[in-house]
Amino acid sequence: MNAKGQAGIPGELCNWITFLAKALPPRSTGTFIELLIGAMLTPTGFVTDAYLMLTMRNHWTSYYKWLQQGKWSWLALARQFMRLVLASVTHDVVHLAIDDTVTLRASNKAPGSRIHHQHGNKINLPAFVQGQCWVNLAIITRRASKEPVALPLLSRLMPAGSHTGKLAAANTLVRAVQSLLRGLRVRVLMDSWYMRQYVISTMLNRGFDVIGQVRRDTRLYDLPAPRLKSQRGRSRKYGEKLTPEQAEQLHRWVATLPIYGKEQRVRLRCTLAKVRFLNGQLVRAVWCELENDHKPGQWKTASLLLSTDTTLIAEQIVESYSLRWSIEPSSIN
Repeated sequence: MNAKGQAGIPGELCNWITFLAKALPPRSTGTFIELLIGAMLTPTGFVTDAYLMLTMRNHWTSYYKWLQQGKWSWLALARQFMRLVLASVTHDVVHLAIDDTVTLRASNKAPGSRIHHQHGNKINLPAFVQGQCWVNLAIITRRASKEPVALPLLSRLMPAGSHTGKLAAANTLVRAVQSLLRGLRVRVLMDSWYMRQYVISTMLNRGFDVIGQVRRDTRLYDLPAPRLKSQRGRSRKYGEKLTPEQAEQLHRWVATLPIYGKEQRVRLRCTLAKVRFLNGQLVRAVWCELENDHKPGQWKTASLLLSTDTTLIAEQIVESYSLRWSIEPSSIN
């Protein structure tokens, strides 16, 4: 509210919009600002809804043509938005999240539209839905003591072929913004689909750490014993295999952590191990069991998390991975 009691646009928001508009040609600035304000006023984000929220200068087809055929760069705008986020919020560690999104479509004529398994198990949707698959990259941040928020940076539409392209798409999205993260500590949060040797090795080569969930039967090995001088041959790459029975014997402890939007009690186990599918990469493995909300004192099935940053303790790994939860609301649109 201003001095006359009238609602106005906050000065900080004006500065942000001005900063973003610098990444666009001057001719596109007016159209961009109109669509941006309209999209912020509607909960859906569709262009038609944004058009109806304001008294636009041009016909609605002009805005669709600008989005589809305009001579401006999505990548330049995304990089400018990331500069804004990094400048506005102080980060000790920058958390990036990778996830895939299914946008529901009624027609199979839309680009990349095909049948997808609805893994969110939403009760108001069938098990298989028609839609487009997008791979999304988001930066997770928070201001003051508020809940973490996933701010989308870039998205890539997957063709109606196979799922293998999602791994390459994830690497492409991170590569597009990696130049802005030089000198910063970065952790990339991924679910089990993206925890593959190809993706993780690429992130490590960029200097980024990875935290993600993997299958509970992932092959882990103890650190090998040092080779004695009297022994011949090269040192062993792996120690003894860490079987599920041996993992069950690891020391357990209970901690209360601020994860998934509330304080939760978790039961933890932790060890250093070498991972077979990462060609012997040393990681910190954490088994995390959440307490059952409906049956206090009982624990849910353990989830196995891997962190390539071995200096982190188990609580830090669980708290960092829980930040990925803020990107989940976009899993089905």
